[in-house]
Amino acid sequence: MLRDLFIHLCIMITFLFFSGILFKHHPLFDSPRMKVGLGLLAGLLGSILMLFGISLEEGIHLDLRHIALMLSVTYGGWLSLYLASGVLIVSRILFFPIFSASWIGVGLILILSLFYFPIYRSRLSSVQKWILMNGCGFLANMLPLYFYIKGTYLWEIAFNFGLAVTLGGILVYYAADYITQSNLNFQEMKEQLKQDFLTGVSNSRHFHSMFQQDLNKAIQKKEPLSFIMMDIDHFKHVNDTYGHPAGDAILQQLGTLLAQSSQPNYLISRMGGEEFSALLRGTPYDQALTIADHWRAEIAEHSFLLPTGESIQITISMGVSSYPPIKQAHQLIRQADEALYQAKRQGRNQVC
Repeated sequence: MLRDLFIHLCIMITFLFFSGILFKHHPLFDSPRMKVGLGLLAGLLGSILMLFGISLEEGIHLDLRHIALMLSVTYGGWLSLYLASGVLIVSRILFFPIFSASWIGVGLILILSLFYFPIYRSRLSSVQKWILMNGCGFLANMLPLYFYIKGTYLWEIAFNFGLAVTLGGILVYYAADYITQSNLNFQEMKEQLKQDFLTGVSNSRHFHSMFQQDLNKAIQKKEPLSFIMMDIDHFKHVNDTYGHPAGDAILQQLGTLLAQSSQPNYLISRMGGEEFSALLRGTPYDQALTIADHWRAEIAEHSFLLPTGESIQITISMGVSSYPPIKQAHQLIRQADEALYQAKRQGRNQVC
């Protein structure tokens, strides 16, 4: 039994490891495609576990396929659960096509899939749900044996299999939780590397890594691309008058305002200090001028709330450049920067 249990545990941990790699960029399974993929993989895991049954006594082989169903419903909901159940049912019939036990196994899979979803939707904690589902899996496997085996022999099998179910459930729960949390932390760190820590918009590192790629795509597809450089007018005066916490509050609110006023295909970035930029994919020059002037007017009319509770208004100057005609990334940036300083020289609060 220990040898078979070890094989079962190795199979499940290997599955979790490679699934963690496969879904590293989608750890929450928040799309139907991800849920379908999880359901199919969980069904494959359960099928493999059926092939490597745990030998308890002579002629008695059980497995931990119910843990595959538990994984599917815990991380993928009903869609993953019922896909995994379907794969397990097909596998059960194919592996044991002539034995009546195969139809008993099919029935047990159906029963477990019906029980697991209400447990998953309940208000119990994740640990309580896992324990309850694991207990149901144990009972479902032991129930057929109750009608064929009597006496102490049945209790010996129940004890041995219960030990396997308990160890397998504990190990898989903590391994799956660890891998999921690791992937979530990886995603969070990946996003933090792209974001400006103060405003939440893209930082200059991410902007520069995307700018050349987007320009190359625009040139290849012959689509327009515009770039806006913007700078808060007299921001030093704001810091000197109200303090740096007030300046930080204005930068945060400005980043939020720009992000909320943007299209999904725009890249808003903080370039440093009080300078922001906007990369407008698929936007020609004339349209970029209109968007920039709309932002300028919206910002001028907006009341920015300071930490003291006081509200002030600011203005912003902008410079715009576009492809076509400019085809070099550094020239687009230089042209927009020169236009920004032209707006500053001409009186600020304007677009050039």
